Amino acid sequence: MTEHVSEGADSVRSRLEVARDLAAHYQNLSDAQVVEAVLADHKPSANPIVRTAWVVAGSLFVVFAGIRLLLPGWPTTSWLVAAAYAYGRSSQRLFKWLLTNRFFGELLLNYYRSGRALPLHSKIVICGLIGLVSAVSIVWITRLGDPGFGQITIALVAIVGIWWVGWRVPSTSLVSPEAAFNDGTVGVP
Repeated sequence: MTEHVSEGADSVRSRLEVARDLAAHYQNLSDAQVVEAVLADHKPSANPIVRTAWVVAGSLFVVFAGIRLLLPGWPTTSWLVAAAYAYGRSSQRLFKWLLTNRFFGELLLNYYRSGRALPLHSKIVICGLIGLVSAVSIVWITRLGDPGFGQITIALVAIVGIWWVGWRVPSTSLVSPEAAFNDGTVGVP
């Protein structure tokens, strides 16, 4: 049992070390150099059907990120990260457009410069949305008469999602205090 706990702690430490190394690498690069480095790390799928599915998903995530223009305070970075992931697997052209976009590019570049870490407030909102959507889905599927298998599946997927975002994704304040300060997740020093 203690070996498992120790492995988990080592895993967290190594993820933080990797994030810190990435943050240190990207911190001194110009925006154009960061864009080129990020593009070099992502290769699109060779399958055109898979690429199309990723383009559709990425575009949907960009629309969700765009809600920020209408609703200040809406979490944007998390949707942009999902869009970047999708575009990175579908189209170098769309991925570069997203990284250099005048509305969203700076947020994504800050994400990469922070070592691919998310601000704590974004992680809280993401976990909250996972919980809310899962609870609504469980209530809805229960009213439809599901005997319990659907509810259990939804609850398990929600637990894994919340665990992944909450504990596996590094927080900017743990990786780089400067990135957290620039991202607005910590107060004035």
